[in-house]
Amino acid sequence: MIPLREGDLFNQVSWEQGIDALNRSGLFDPITKSDYVFILDHAAGAVDIELRVTERDFQRVDLNGGGGTTGGLSVGLDYSNINLTGHADKLAGKLRLGDRERSFVGSYSTLIWSKTPLSLDLSGFFQRIEYVNAQTASSGSETLFSERTGGASAGLFIPLAAPRFALSSPTRVGLVYTLSSSNIADSFALSAGAPTTVSQGGLRIGSVTPMLIRDTRDRPFDPQAGELLSIGVEVGARVFGGRVNIARPYADYRRFFPLKLKNSAPDEIRERRVFAFGVRASHIAAFGEPFAAETLSTVDGVPIFRRSFLGGENQVRGYDLNAIAPLARVERFLVANGNPPALLASEVRPVGGDSNFLFNAEYRQPIFWQISAAAFFDFGASFNLRALRQERFEGKPQSTQFGSVSLLTVLSPLASAEDTLPPYRFSLGGELRFPIPVLNIPIRLIFAANPNAQRDPAVSTFRAPEKRFAFRIGFSRTL
Repeated sequence: MIPLREGDLFNQVSWEQGIDALNRSGLFDPITKSDYVFILDHAAGAVDIELRVTERDFQRVDLNGGGGTTGGLSVGLDYSNINLTGHADKLAGKLRLGDRERSFVGSYSTLIWSKTPLSLDLSGFFQRIEYVNAQTASSGSETLFSERTGGASAGLFIPLAAPRFALSSPTRVGLVYTLSSSNIADSFALSAGAPTTVSQGGLRIGSVTPMLIRDTRDRPFDPQAGELLSIGVEVGARVFGGRVNIARPYADYRRFFPLKLKNSAPDEIRERRVFAFGVRASHIAAFGEPFAAETLSTVDGVPIFRRSFLGGENQVRGYDLNAIAPLARVERFLVANGNPPALLASEVRPVGGDSNFLFNAEYRQPIFWQISAAAFFDFGASFNLRALRQERFEGKPQSTQFGSVSLLTVLSPLASAEDTLPPYRFSLGGELRFPIPVLNIPIRLIFAANPNAQRDPAVSTFRAPEKRFAFRIGFSRTL
């Protein structure tokens, strides 16, 4: 992994690049300058290097999740084995349980040894997610819709480096095929107040995603230096085994800058001050023949759960999960025996955007031991590049004692007088981060201020409550 051969002219830059590659491999504990020694032989004009490495435990179990005043409580368990059979193959599993989310992901990756080693990734997943724990000014909270999805994916990645250094190449290109099937449960309140749920199944998505990934971070968790770039285009089509035609280009860039402490040598402490920022953006659109939806399961041909709903500790820390999204008016009508449709319910609710933009910045400051603090600024916008249009979804007729009846759902864009909420939110605040003793599980206490929280929506608008100040406990990282 170190791009130096015995007898080569020594190059300090190449040596440091090799150390970075060893750290990125994840096979060893982080290597610092105190772990290697240069022994100079001036007479021979040579340098010998002694490098000490400590092999990481192959198996690792991590806890994550969170909860707080912005709503939602979850706990997760991650398992990984980074060298399952001794041939650089990896096995991982992730379990999430919460009041909004239940999910499991299992994955296996291995190397296909050739002149240029290829990486093969296989995974299977299942998830049940409730979107937007919403309420009006006069009603209690309720879930607007929930998604159940199961599927599998396979990906092949090629390193962009000379064959000798391909194994540690920071840049890879890949192609991922994913096949999933989803069921949507759409909830609404009748005028009399009784909640009703209608379901839409058969949302099968088969997609191919070409992508490029460049990762020069010194470590995946709390990086102190380097960058991460991920760009790609997901194309879902019937030809790939699905029933939905969509295209979703996306980009994710994160950069980490180490800052030297005053009056300290680089090796005096393990952790350093770090400034980091990240920019994420995506857009999704449907094309070709649309999916034949019978209820509010798609918007403009795109499955509603694939549209942009922002919020949560990994995006905009002061807001509830999936709380930031454009609104539309949704009306429900009962159609019976050819009579004019009778209005059952009318409400303004989030329907997601076709585009999103996220910006996150934070400054990390070590305090003592493994305790650190962070100041952050988050900005997130969910919006529609293509204006919403009126859509009608009619369910299959049902035979009853009163004759044939069906449910008609009509989605309409808001009038300008109703569409008064901004498409963006931002948070700023601080975090306290430390590991739980013995278990060594990283925890974060998040204190967020939300200057543009929309606290007084219209009476009939279903939205997640927004607060000027929020507190959350989490285990993951935003950057």
